[in-house]
Amino acid sequence: MKMLFLLLVVGAVAFDSNRSASSQDLHPGIVGEDARVPLDAQGAPWDAVGQVNATAFRLGGLCTGTLVKPTLVLTAAHCVMNPITGKPFPPADIHFLAGVRGGDNKGVATALCIHLLPTYRFNADPHKISLEDRNSDAAVIVLSSRLNVDPAPIDEEVEAKPGLRLTHVAYPADHRFEPYVHWNCRLLRSDLVDGIWFNDCDTHPGSSGGPLFTRTGETYRVAAIMVAVVQRLYNLAVPVSRWLDLTRNANCP
Repeated sequence: MKMLFLLLVVGAVAFDSNRSASSQDLHPGIVGEDARVPLDAQGAPWDAVGQVNATAFRLGGLCTGTLVKPTLVLTAAHCVMNPITGKPFPPADIHFLAGVRGGDNKGVATALCIHLLPTYRFNADPHKISLEDRNSDAAVIVLSSRLNVDPAPIDEEVEAKPGLRLTHVAYPADHRFEPYVHWNCRLLRSDLVDGIWFNDCDTHPGSSGGPLFTRTGETYRVAAIMVAVVQRLYNLAVPVSRWLDLTRNANCP
């Protein structure tokens, strides 16, 4: 199944430069009216969400990630890929900043190594990425040091039913130094292409890898990560069933 969609990384592979800059192009990821608001809440699990920044000579990528284990950050795989070489950036060029608020943050660490799904195939051209490829778009960054931040819990038993209420948090390009949240967005369907989540959570470039939380009582758990926009009709997220095993490996070669 082939579709045109945009990667949600800010940087060298943010947009298709051949498309005209219509008003919709300037606001990719917004389904209907923009329901995102600043995230005022702090503490667990919100401080575990942060910026994933990858830099190299004349290249860079800005994404979102979540600390899900003491030294493991969950994000989208394309966020750690060099679009020129088609390979991951060197670990020392990848940085995670937890709980960024303006010029402050809750902790910073560089990557020690990166774990990708064996089925992941990187392609910087959004016209050539299939839904099958996008559903492997997850990565875990093993940090070189522990942060003084409580990891966000993972919803390992989520039931992916249409209408499931979600909460999406990210550091989008239009609000890069403040977390923005869409409360009470929804899972639309998960019965296509290995369970990839079609959802109506508003998002924006820079939000790739940003968590979609489920809520039970007062507890929020990571159930999926945002990876792409499909023509402003809905957005795509990779569910926990695809990346859970990655979060169980904190070792580096």
